[in-house]
Amino acid sequence: MAFDLAVPGLYFDGQLIDVLWDNYDNAVAWFERYFQWGVLRREGWKVDPACVKGQMTQMNYGTWLVTYLTESRLPHHFAERGTAEAHVRVCFRTRELDTLYETFFAGGVRVSPVYDGPKARYFDVWATPEGIRLTLQEDRTLEAPGVYPSWTRIGVRDVTKAIEWYQAVTGMRLIERDPDDRFAVLALKVNHSDDDSLWVLERLPENASTDPRSGQVQPVCWIKSRDDFFQYHKDLQRLGVKTSNVGGFLARGMVSFHFYDPDGNRFNVSSM
Repeated sequence: MAFDLAVPGLYFDGQLIDVLWDNYDNAVAWFERYFQWGVLRREGWKVDPACVKGQMTQMNYGTWLVTYLTESRLPHHFAERGTAEAHVRVCFRTRELDTLYETFFAGGVRVSPVYDGPKARYFDVWATPEGIRLTLQEDRTLEAPGVYPSWTRIGVRDVTKAIEWYQAVTGMRLIERDPDDRFAVLALKVNHSDDDSLWVLERLPENASTDPRSGQVQPVCWIKSRDDFFQYHKDLQRLGVKTSNVGGFLARGMVSFHFYDPDGNRFNVSSM
């Protein structure tokens, strides 16, 4: 697969969770209760000048709860509700997977059955009264109880083709490949850190839909150069990648757009 593309430095910058305005305080309280996370920063912030109001709260591990009110849907910053789940799973590790499962179940929180996935056991949980899907992953090597960051799982039709696409379009590096071609692990640098973020490309079931989907939990990557950010957007469009318009504070301030991989998975990009 050949792409005429100079990929700028992309850095993983955490994940945003798109929350309804009326659910915002309940969402913050949910993570404080069930994940034992704290509020690191809370501010009134709008993702775009077109917003009437906006709020964002930073919680643990680069997780931002974002909400806003607007008269019309923003082309670059939205989430779909009431449709099929996206094939992007943001995962968090826990030592006591079964105990946490029972806690959710006893609390009336919707959970999937525990299942085997790439290199671990997992279950999905629909967080907050709004029902926002996250994924818990067992890691018995953790020394303390709690919920810690892990990797992002991305469902694809063909692992080989997906590896080539992500290497060419995002600059990710291949770390590990399952010999049965069920999944592959790729890496991307973390913003403000020397660490790597890990991304798992996993094979979807046959006949799975790959229409573009925009879930409420969205991994975000950062481009440090504003000029590189705008050039990257132009290059992706030139290559025919399905891409949103750039939105945000175009003259000065945070800007963002998103694009979709060939399997309909959304990839968010921001800069300042």
